[in-house]
Amino acid sequence: MKRLNIVKEARTVHMVASVLLFIAGIFFIFKVIPAGNVSALGEMGAMARFALGGIFALLGVARLLGYFANDLYRLAFQYDFAMGIFCVVFGVLIAISPDRARTAIPYAIGIYVLLDGLFKLQTAFDAKAFGMKKWVGLMSSSVLVSLAGLWVLLWLGRLPLSFLLGIPLALDGVENGWNTMATVQVRTRGTDRFTDIL
Repeated sequence: MKRLNIVKEARTVHMVASVLLFIAGIFFIFKVIPAGNVSALGEMGAMARFALGGIFALLGVARLLGYFANDLYRLAFQYDFAMGIFCVVFGVLIAISPDRARTAIPYAIGIYVLLDGLFKLQTAFDAKAFGMKKWVGLMSSSVLVSLAGLWVLLWLGRLPLSFLLGIPLALDGVENGWNTMATVQVRTRGTDRFTDIL
């Protein structure tokens, strides 16, 4: 029962962080930032900057918690140790060092989204090996997110930053939530049946 509670807590924190990441993406989409105007990122209000940094830090904590939660298949969080540390460091950097953050944000977000999509793609193939029927959906969403991360890196300076950052963040938030719901499973106590914890 204790193990089940830990997995549920990891799933809950991860879902909250995913929703907040989606909201951050929507915020960027509607905050029109012209192409190449990286300085505008450093000029975000303190509240917005701390909020974005806090979201990434929370996402990092959620990933680390998930990694150590030891869910049944270990699919949803299997690559989250390094990604969790990256998110925490990036979140702290955004919050306490706006001058460095304004140049790092576009590249860091592009690399983060690309890597997250690629890790989730491997998770989809692992899910297929486990015989999970949702692996096709997992693969499709991970490919979309990977392309969104690559899009950021290829089109920096050519398209408004609001779209370059907002769309990938929103997609990654949705994909993280979907991945967590689809892959976090536990063994029903006292039986050999596997069930979603949702």
